[in-house]
Amino acid sequence: MLGKLMKHEFRATGRIMLPLLAAELILAVLAGFSVRGLERMEDMSFLHALYVLTLIVFGLGMFAIAVVVFVLMIQRFYRSLLRDEGYLSMTLPVTVDAQIWAKLLTSFVWFLAVGALFFLSMFVVMSIGSYITLPDLEEFREFWRSMEAELRELGVGSMALYLFEMLAAVFLGVCVTCLRCYASMAIGCSAADHKLILSFVAYFLIGIALGMTSNAAVFAVLPRLETSSFFEHVSPARFMHTVMLGNLVIGAGLSALFYLVTRYFLKNKLNLA
Repeated sequence: MLGKLMKHEFRATGRIMLPLLAAELILAVLAGFSVRGLERMEDMSFLHALYVLTLIVFGLGMFAIAVVVFVLMIQRFYRSLLRDEGYLSMTLPVTVDAQIWAKLLTSFVWFLAVGALFFLSMFVVMSIGSYITLPDLEEFREFWRSMEAELRELGVGSMALYLFEMLAAVFLGVCVTCLRCYASMAIGCSAADHKLILSFVAYFLIGIALGMTSNAAVFAVLPRLETSSFFEHVSPARFMHTVMLGNLVIGAGLSALFYLVTRYFLKNKLNLA
């Protein structure tokens, strides 16, 4: 049933996101040609202003897409579970967990798509605007030899672990972002009145609690690290893995906490009136 819910979510969100992603790629091509045109021009003209305007629109478009995917993530959860559509959603033969996971995984895919779009768009702009060409064979061999030396020094196992940790950190980062919003909205919509205001209040109170907790943890740990010989006996690679593991544990803990809060309020405290 989770697959069917996600299919419905992608249909509802794809109508907005896919045209925006396609439009931004087209703008990336135009921005690349604008960069190339600006390099050739020596004086101000209408064409110069048009090139500059294209680059500005490209940058604003990327920012707008990031805002849209965030707003869409909030809107889909709010409208389909906490507004009038919630009467229908909560009567479907699916669990609350499936409803939450469908929204969460769909949001993750779109956040990932926006991130991929950013790198692809920048590559397109640089490729067209700076005349980037594929390196010749000798340059490629030299690059590969240097990469082999770096990988040999770091270790394939350590490199694979870094990659896994980075992917897991991206996933948990999106989960924390989405589930914090979900939990705030679920708390706010448990009230009879002023649901949106209470949702914003819950979001900011959660932020304050997280800030105080992180500051307390930093003040508790830093003095011990400064007075210990921790850094003398730990290699830089192991230290980085330790930091990444700590971030993953924190991300997983916050995701679980926000998920349980969201689930509890949706199952026991939801007020659709």
